[in-house]
Amino acid sequence: PETQKNAPAAKKYKVTLAGKSQDVEKARAVINNIMMYSHDELTHPGLVHEELEIEAWAWRYIIGTGGSEMKHIQNNFKVKVNIPREHSLNQQVLVVGENDAVYRAKAYIERLVWNAEHKTTGRDKVDNGDIWGDEEEEEPWMKQYMYKR
Repeated sequence: PETQKNAPAAKKYKVTLAGKSQDVEKARAVINNIMMYSHDELTHPGLVHEELEIEAWAWRYIIGTGGSEMKHIQNNFKVKVNIPREHSLNQQVLVVGENDAVYRAKAYIERLVWNAEHKTTGRDKVDNGDIWGDEEEEEPWMKQYMYKR
């Protein structure tokens, strides 16, 4: 059916399926899988998905500046990463692709989020004191290089 050009994204539309009842149920299952996981084995053979439980504050680290981190993940690992929106059926971060690629991308994203949680920069940085370590004893050859105040 024709849709409005500026209709809200969360607006639902009625879809009618016709055919044998078992085929209609199969089609309904495929459509629900595509809406929930962006793929189905029937339409996208060989693809798998992984749902990651990542809090909303960490999504910006997955997306990156101008989407750069997301592009990096999708191009390097050959996967599709879906960040949920308010009207999405699946409210988890979703990684879709081939099995090995999804596993590697998932590990990369989890490491990104872990680094974001545990980063120690700015005001929260804990200063461990002298970064050069303890001073050794002064030897005779060092005296010519020492500055006396």
